[in-house]
Amino acid sequence: MELFLARYRNAAVLAAALAAQLLLLGYQIRAERDVRLLRLWGVAAITPVARALHSSHALLSHVWNRYVALYGARNESERLRAELDRLKLENQSLRSAIQTADRLRFLAAYQHTLASQTLVASVIGTGANPNSRVVFIDKGSGAGVKPGMAVITPDGIVGKVQAVFPGASLVLLISDPYSAAGVILEKSRAHGVLKGTGLNEARIEYVPNEEPVPAHETVYTSGEDRIYPKGLLVGTVASSQSGRDFQDIVVRPGARLNRLEEVLVVTSGVHRELPGTPVRVQAPQTLMPAPAAEVRDELAPLPQTVATPPVPDYVPETDADRLRKRYQDLGSAQGHTYGEGAPGSKPPDFNLGWTPPGQRAGSGPAPAPAPKR
Repeated sequence: MELFLARYRNAAVLAAALAAQLLLLGYQIRAERDVRLLRLWGVAAITPVARALHSSHALLSHVWNRYVALYGARNESERLRAELDRLKLENQSLRSAIQTADRLRFLAAYQHTLASQTLVASVIGTGANPNSRVVFIDKGSGAGVKPGMAVITPDGIVGKVQAVFPGASLVLLISDPYSAAGVILEKSRAHGVLKGTGLNEARIEYVPNEEPVPAHETVYTSGEDRIYPKGLLVGTVASSQSGRDFQDIVVRPGARLNRLEEVLVVTSGVHRELPGTPVRVQAPQTLMPAPAAEVRDELAPLPQTVATPPVPDYVPETDADRLRKRYQDLGSAQGHTYGEGAPGSKPPDFNLGWTPPGQRAGSGPAPAPAPKR
């Protein structure tokens, strides 16, 4: 070390002198914005080192946060994902239960308004044949369901029970081509037969062309088929047009036949009046006394010279009654009894006391007949 200092002493002193001179110059000289040159040199020398340290720190933090600190986060993520899936399924189940409860509450409220006895059932399946319109319900012979019973909803009739099994029943919808029901229109009170078309609609047949059937008119059951009680809602008229013999009326069912879930089976039907049924005209049970009748000029009273019997309390009401009364009075005045005269006897004079209209008082003498040519 001493040898090295002895050999490079002069160079070292020169280098130290130059460094001191540079420091003094850097301290004395100012750059832009009144910044000393020495500070600029210091910042320029330290900046690469600081940048390298910062980059190293960022890299180490990234590695730590992405890999070291997240050890086991995959297992936690999978657990949370499974928990989220479970909660989604539970939420869907609760929503479905709430919707079912609302439908059953509405169905129970409608059930209490019916006079008929009904049974709540759920739709559990549909028919395998795409051309048929049938559904299966979860009530069968064990619940008292029998073939021919009506199946309804608060929105309208659905169909009738076609076949019964111990734990289920087959229901034929009103949209099936082999289905039929007696119906009546709300305003015109025209009767017809509702038949299915195979689609989600039906048609009414046997309504005369002269019956006015406007669109959106409500259709009810008439009860004539002895399956559906009278007064149940069927649907509304979608369109109507005149046909050859009867009108072609298309009906949009009120019940959503393609979205059935809960229905009512009518176990004991009771008919009810339709809304807005006109009041039937009834025969009067009490009658007022008849008014006094006026005697016409042709049936004037008898002259004073003829003794007339006392007038009874009976007052004739029609012309025939008054004429009959006059004949009886004339016969009594002339001593004639009707039905007792001998054959060939002289009848009473029915013109007694009668004056022709042209010779009555105030009318003047009758005009002379015109001479014949």
